[in-house]
Amino acid sequence: MRLKTFIVTIWIAAAWFIPLSAAWAYEEKTVTDGAAMTGRVIFKGAVPPSRSFGLIVYPDMELCERISDGKGHRLLQDFTVSNDGGFQDVVVVVEGVGQGKPLPLSGPKIAIKDCSFTPLRAVIRDRQTMTFQNQDGVIHDIQTYAIADNKRGDRIFDRAALPDSTLVQEIKLPKGQKIIWTQCGKHSFMQTWVYAVDNPYYAITAGDGTFSIKDLPPGRYRVTAWHPFMNLREQTVEVAPNSKVAVHFEFGK
Repeated sequence: MRLKTFIVTIWIAAAWFIPLSAAWAYEEKTVTDGAAMTGRVIFKGAVPPSRSFGLIVYPDMELCERISDGKGHRLLQDFTVSNDGGFQDVVVVVEGVGQGKPLPLSGPKIAIKDCSFTPLRAVIRDRQTMTFQNQDGVIHDIQTYAIADNKRGDRIFDRAALPDSTLVQEIKLPKGQKIIWTQCGKHSFMQTWVYAVDNPYYAITAGDGTFSIKDLPPGRYRVTAWHPFMNLREQTVEVAPNSKVAVHFEFGK
């Protein structure tokens, strides 16, 4: 009798748990009264200088120096800012959207050419794949880590990208982590950053700092702007049906 009562209790608990868990999953749904969100991210103040790497201490110098300062150094430009302050490659995300337009099926595709990654910023969902298209005639050592509290955390994977080949890797995010950093173990100036999202309402700022997010369902949301070398910026925004919403962010030293 006790065993029967125990089984019934477990069954009831499971019946409650499954719908509760499912309620947190993003649901694809046709948006008929969506809003358009546009904005601009600017950087004020002196732009931090590029990081310099002396190529003489790295292998494959003849290949890697195709992108250099002409004096044997690779410059890694972490901050790209236009003359009027437009901040490029900032990831803008509308957080907490439970349902709306379809999610992208594939994850980021990173091109490897002349010992560099392109793009420098991308987004991904948990269990999506990252694709590395190695166009160089040398092996690159792809090392990917989670970043927590501005420190390198769990290693997600470490694999070789063979010459002139494609490497595909599923990304399993550590619990609670959103930031992924990738570098080449042979060439430490090869770096790219990926930000984890759970809905398709995001954008990466263009060269002038502008961004656009369409078909956003009405609601009250937290909008965040992320750059790997700056503190996160956020705003709370009320979105009305069929409206146009302007959201702007400012970064500085």
